[in-house]
Amino acid sequence: MRQQDIIWVRLPFSSLEGSKVRPAVIVSNNDYNGIRPDVIVCAITSKLEDTRYSIVIDNKNISQGKLPLKSRIRADKIMQIEKNLIIKSFARLDNKTFDLLTKEIINLIQRTK
Repeated sequence: MRQQDIIWVRLPFSSLEGSKVRPAVIVSNNDYNGIRPDVIVCAITSKLEDTRYSIVIDNKNISQGKLPLKSRIRADKIMQIEKNLIIKSFARLDNKTFDLLTKEIINLIQRTK
């Protein structure tokens, strides 16, 4: 599992009763990913409504693999997940788009003045 990989992951519902397979992008760095039993991801949704702290992606934003649908990465949906919930990696986000995502994460968490 590497930073920028787009993965299929089995995520539990908020009630913790059941789960659903969803796409996500790994945002934790490769050092962290190599030594921890988990990774940090941002959720990806196919709902394209304009929301703050998110970016739209399609196959132009992918350096490897293929994205099934035009989607939106939610920088405000950050999760720490166990690696054993990951089904497989199916694509890789390009560097330019990943940099845009990290800027959205920073915008989300920076101190309000």
